[in-house]
Amino acid sequence: MALPPLPPEEALKLEDLLENIDDLVILATPEGKILYVNRAWREKLGYSQDEIHKINAHDVLHPMQHRLVAANEAKLLAGETLRDIQRTFVAKDGREFFVEGFLNYKFKEGKPEYVRAVFRDITERKKAEQMKDELVALATHELRSPLTAIIGSLELAKRHPDSAPKMLEMALRNSQFMLSLINDYLSVEKLSSGGAPLNLQSLELAPLLERALETNRALGAKAGVSFELSGAPAGLKVSADPERLTQVLTNLLSNAVKFSPENGKVTASLSRGGGFVRVAIADRGPGIPEAFRDKIFGRFAQAEGHRKGGSGLGLAISKAIVERHGGKIGFSTSSGAGTTFYFELPEAAD
Repeated sequence: MALPPLPPEEALKLEDLLENIDDLVILATPEGKILYVNRAWREKLGYSQDEIHKINAHDVLHPMQHRLVAANEAKLLAGETLRDIQRTFVAKDGREFFVEGFLNYKFKEGKPEYVRAVFRDITERKKAEQMKDELVALATHELRSPLTAIIGSLELAKRHPDSAPKMLEMALRNSQFMLSLINDYLSVEKLSSGGAPLNLQSLELAPLLERALETNRALGAKAGVSFELSGAPAGLKVSADPERLTQVLTNLLSNAVKFSPENGKVTASLSRGGGFVRVAIADRGPGIPEAFRDKIFGRFAQAEGHRKGGSGLGLAISKAIVERHGGKIGFSTSSGAGTTFYFELPEAAD
């Protein structure tokens, strides 16, 4: 991967320097043909030295960024250096990462010969900013209602002492909801970032699923919903954290109960295939609105007109737990005919 022409000794020194820094350095023609990327860039993008020659710089730039590149072209052609610019790139495996840095053109005889760009990975900083934004949203939207209810209950209790027990009970319920919401948010954040350790054990899934159904049966009965176990072959094992997996099952069962009609039934099943074990939880509810399906595993996700209480974090937590176990989670749904949520984990050897 040759640098633009330099005296041999200088080129070797420069290449040695560039190959051993953490910043991401790229040289490319105005058309996007890559002339050079350093080791840090190749590792970040996931391409070998041979592969990097076969792609265009625009191919690894997020499609939504192409408009920004076009908008800045006039400034670059005028000889400006663009500083503190942020870009989103896409690695070979589809993973997105964020960078910040500078770029400018190297001119030869008044024409742009190649673009020079030096970036620094700011993905972790972006995640921290996103967490901050979500915490602000949590405080301003999700916590405002229960906090207002708590204040209102205490004010009523103060003005009308005879109603104090009832008002204090209401304040306590809302306080518990707020604490649960904050704990759920911190839980999904830790799981997503890999900060929550897993206590992996060899588990047989059928007994775990049966216990989860029994534990949540009272919740279903309160809503007039019954549970049914349909197909749970013995001997299907996974390597998993039993507490975390029980959390996933509880989230999916309680979610199914929320959206089941009165006197409805929630069906749980267990199966295997392709080296994976699948757990499925099916309800007979209204189904997931089409416009909301791609947001279903997002944080604080609750479809308009389909709010049933809760934090809106249960499915996000379940997704984070399943993916930490090397599995995947998904759903199938039909308008008016119900929804089936499922997760798959690698089957463990006996």
